Amino acid sequence: MLWPDNYFPQNFEQFIGNVEIVEHAVKWAEEWDKGGKGKPLLFFGNTGTGKTCLAILLAQHFGWELFELNASDFRTKDVIERLVGAASQGASFSGKRRLILLDEVDGLQARDRGGAAAIVKILKESNNPVILTANDIYSNQKLLPIREQCELRQFKKINYLSIAKRLRAILESEKISFDPEAIKLLARNCGGDFRSALLDTQALSFSGPISFSNVEQLGYRERQENVFNVLDKIFKGKTVGEVRKARFQSEVSDDLLFRWVEENIPRVYSDIGDTARAFDVLSRADIFEGRIMRRQHYGFKRYSSELFTSGVALSKQNEYHGWLKLQFPQLLKNLRASSARRNLKKELTRKIGLKTHSSSKKVSTEDLPFMKLIFQDKTLAPKIAAEFELNEKEIAFILETKPSAKKVQNIFEESQKIKQEVMIAKRKPLEAISTPLPKVDEPVEVKEEPDPEESQKQTTLF
Repeated sequence: MLWPDNYFPQNFEQFIGNVEIVEHAVKWAEEWDKGGKGKPLLFFGNTGTGKTCLAILLAQHFGWELFELNASDFRTKDVIERLVGAASQGASFSGKRRLILLDEVDGLQARDRGGAAAIVKILKESNNPVILTANDIYSNQKLLPIREQCELRQFKKINYLSIAKRLRAILESEKISFDPEAIKLLARNCGGDFRSALLDTQALSFSGPISFSNVEQLGYRERQENVFNVLDKIFKGKTVGEVRKARFQSEVSDDLLFRWVEENIPRVYSDIGDTARAFDVLSRADIFEGRIMRRQHYGFKRYSSELFTSGVALSKQNEYHGWLKLQFPQLLKNLRASSARRNLKKELTRKIGLKTHSSSKKVSTEDLPFMKLIFQDKTLAPKIAAEFELNEKEIAFILETKPSAKKVQNIFEESQKIKQEVMIAKRKPLEAISTPLPKVDEPVEVKEEPDPEESQKQTTLF
C-alpha cells in the first residue's frame, strides 16, 4: 500500500503545516455542526500541502458524509445542478450532514458552459457546508464570482523541518534505519510537497537504510532497459522500490510507457478483480495527466508516474509468473496506420480551400460531406475532379475506396479529358493574337533631306 494512503492523518494533530488554517476550519465546522451557517471555504495553494486532506479530515472528525466532485465534473450548468444541487440542500440518507467538496475548481475552462454560474448559485443557496480547493485562483477569470462567495484561505508550503519530523516518525514506526541528515535533505528537495516526500521516502526504504548518498542520487536514471523487461517488472513487481527502479530504467518515455501498461493490463492480469483494480488506479493517473494538459503544471507528473506503475503493480492480489504475452499499444498502431490517410485528407482540404477561399477546417467539416454526395453523380464527378485538379488517391478518399477501383479510374480519366479540353479552349490561334504587317506592292522611294550643317559648309576657296 502506498504510504500517502497508509499514513493518512487520523486526527488534526497528525496534520502538518498551516496550523492557523486548521484551527479556523475546525471552528467553521463546529459552527455548522451546531446548526449555524458559515461562508464556503476556498482552500488554495501549492500541491501536496493538504488542501483536500483537511477537507476529508473534517468530514471524518464530525461524522459528515463526504460528497466530492473534481474539475472533470464542472462542465455545464445542468451537470452541476444535477450532481450537486440536491446534495447541497438536504441531509444524507442516514440523516447525517453532508460536506460538499468541489476539488480543483481552477480546472474550469472557457468551454465550460454555465459551470461557474451554477457553482455560484450552489454556494449561495447550500444548506450544507461547502469547501472548494484550487492551486491558483487568480489566473482564471471564471473564478472571480466564486471567490466573492467564499472565505479564502491560502495554504503555504510546509516547512521542511515539519516534513522531516513526520518522515522520521513514519520511518521509526516502520522500523527502517535512516540518516537524520538524509531525511532533512529529502524534505528540502520536495519543495514543501509532503505527499511527494512521502512517496520518495517509501521508494528509498525498499533498498535498505536511507543514507545521504541515496537521497542525493534519488533522481538519477540508471541504464536503460528494453520496454518488455520494464513491463515484466511492473506487472510482476511486489514493492514500490523495484517498480520505480524499472520505470527509471525504461528506454521509452513515461507517456509511451503509460500506453504500454494500459494496453497490456487485461492481457497479463487474468483475474477480473485484479484487472478492475488496476484500471481504477490507471484512471487516477489519467486524471493527473489531464490536469497537466489543462494547467501546464508538470509537477503532477510525479503522481501520475507513480500511479500507473507502482499503483498498478500493487493493485493486484494474485501473483503472475512465466512469460507475458505483451502487445504494442493498439492506439499507437491505429494512429500510425491512419497517418497517411490524415495527410491525404489534409492536402485534399487545402487544395479545395484554395479554390473556394475557405479554411481547411471548414472544408473538412462542411464541404467534404457534400462532395461525397456529388461524386455519386457520374456526370458531375469528373467536372468537380477537373476543377479542383484531384488525383486518383484524392478521388478514392472522397469515394471511400481504393485508387485502383474502376470507378475512380473512370472519373480520373474523364477529368483529365475535361482539363485538356479547357486548356485547348483557352488557347488563341496565332492569327488572333498577331498583327499582320501592311503589304507593299511597289517599292517606295525615300527622299533624303539635306543636312543643314552640310549645306552651310564652304565648298570653294573663293
